[in-house]
Amino acid sequence: MTHDSANEQARQLPMPSLHQVEEYVLQQSQALVPVGRRRGKPATLTALHLCLGIVLCGLEGFGSQLKLWRRFCLEPIGPFAPVCVVDQAVYNRLARAAGAMRAFFEQVSGWMAEQLVGLEDRSLAPWARQVLALDESTLDAVGRWLPELRSVLPGDPRLLAGRISALFDVRRQQWVRVELWQEAVANCKQQARLLLEGLQQGTLLLFDRGYLSFPWFDELTERNLWWISRYANHATMQVRHILYQGDGVLDAIVWLGIYRADRARYPVRLVQFYQHGRLHRYLTNVLDPQQLSLADIARLYARRWDIELAFCLLKEHLQVSQLWSAKWEVVQVQIWCALLLAQVFHGLQVQLAAQEGVDPFEVSIDLLVEVVAAAAAAWYRSLAFPGTGGARGGPHSAQYAHRGAGAVCGRHLDHASATGGVAATRHRALRPAQLRARAQAQDEESWVIDGLF
Repeated sequence: MTHDSANEQARQLPMPSLHQVEEYVLQQSQALVPVGRRRGKPATLTALHLCLGIVLCGLEGFGSQLKLWRRFCLEPIGPFAPVCVVDQAVYNRLARAAGAMRAFFEQVSGWMAEQLVGLEDRSLAPWARQVLALDESTLDAVGRWLPELRSVLPGDPRLLAGRISALFDVRRQQWVRVELWQEAVANCKQQARLLLEGLQQGTLLLFDRGYLSFPWFDELTERNLWWISRYANHATMQVRHILYQGDGVLDAIVWLGIYRADRARYPVRLVQFYQHGRLHRYLTNVLDPQQLSLADIARLYARRWDIELAFCLLKEHLQVSQLWSAKWEVVQVQIWCALLLAQVFHGLQVQLAAQEGVDPFEVSIDLLVEVVAAAAAAWYRSLAFPGTGGARGGPHSAQYAHRGAGAVCGRHLDHASATGGVAATRHRALRPAQLRARAQAQDEESWVIDGLF
């Protein structure tokens, strides 16, 4: 990564504290709550409370829907005290929370865009407005829990949860546009066209040969979008002009298609070379070798792998493969939550790399996810102690939390705690040695929080 004067100035930008992050998330998330108050009894579990609970579960690997319900019943979440709701009420809210979680993801994405101003890697195709990787990923198969899936045989595509089509900003390491599709098997180019709407002219797209199509290439050229892709052996072509040839290297302008009926309307550039005895061939609509050299083509296409690593973060580290439900509405909630967390982790990776003057890929995303999850868990555990504040009074306050203690065994308790509140009971049940160990762990993890935020 090139560190010029712009990057040096960006590296000196003040980093937000954990308190500022919390305040921003809570303030921006208020947009998830309807402005107008509806008639009737106020909602026991608000949209903001639900979204924050889902995000906390996502930090811990999601687990199960039952775990989410127990968290609402037993523990305070941010400014919200425990609430007394049945498990089916949480399941019903999850089925309607996809829109709220997508709005939450868009808000966090906007905030991360502000934090990463000046930190993008401008050495990648400086002549392009943006450098975006285009790809899609198929979600894992779901269990045959629903009645319509019980007769489906294992391995059937109908068991696949869906697909993610996305554009990933290679310079900023951020998701730019994401669309979720319930159909796991479909023509990827049809959904990709929706992602192109509103893109700035001069944007450079990186995609693999799964998108190879002459009409698709022509459409991108007509939209004034640059692109780089791999060449497929079955694609026919005619050489129009050779720019360079020698020592196993070919750089030429070609027409795709040998017949007039199926020929592409615009010429493209073919480059090929051997590396370690293997032939590499690429196509691009950047015809000027002075603007884009052969070496830059290979280097830029290699960065297409960034989106594959981003999908890997979603599936392996954020546990998107462990789906709560086979219902498409609930699947979307998990995906948007994982994308929200991924935006934050990618942003922290870029910020830490800029502070230390290294490439973002030298910052381990594995350790980053582990450390942030541990720091968030330490902060979250501190809310369970009495006297920390944040919980509202009235029927939602901690003194009524004992009503949800039955969630541990799946039922409500018939007796009330003498001291009032699950938090106080659990705090009193700890031995002094346990209390000292917990306090020491919080002190040790405080420097992690300060360093990250």
